[in-house]
Amino acid sequence: MFLCYKLPNGDQKKYPLEKSRTTIGRGLNVDLIVQDRLSSRLHCSIEYRDNAWHIRDLQSRNGTYVNGQRVQETELNPGDRIGIGDTVLICEKAAAKGTETVIMELKDQMDSGKGFKTMLLEIVGEEKKQDQKSKTDRII
Repeated sequence: MFLCYKLPNGDQKKYPLEKSRTTIGRGLNVDLIVQDRLSSRLHCSIEYRDNAWHIRDLQSRNGTYVNGQRVQETELNPGDRIGIGDTVLICEKAAAKGTETVIMELKDQMDSGKGFKTMLLEIVGEEKKQDQKSKTDRII
């Protein structure tokens, strides 16, 4: 998922949620710095768990809002609007990687010394994990 936002000069930016937990606020020790006077230094976090993204307010002074409603914690969906002070972040679903991107990533890994066999084993290992996960999803 991406967080989309506009800079004061009007430029649009996207912040990819790549970590299992991303912190947001105005402090320098957060992952995504929001330069908004109504934002707390450590305002909120977004975490990936239970196959979904969740936002949690971290005892911010002015609150965290999703689609206009103040929240302590809630699941995020594409299109949701996160309000932090006067700043609005819009959740956008990440597009699948294109073939060129995947090839470039593989080339970079091989250039850094990773072998073809190792990469194939990692891919097969990930497929097995996904397979096991989909089997457990069907258990009622």
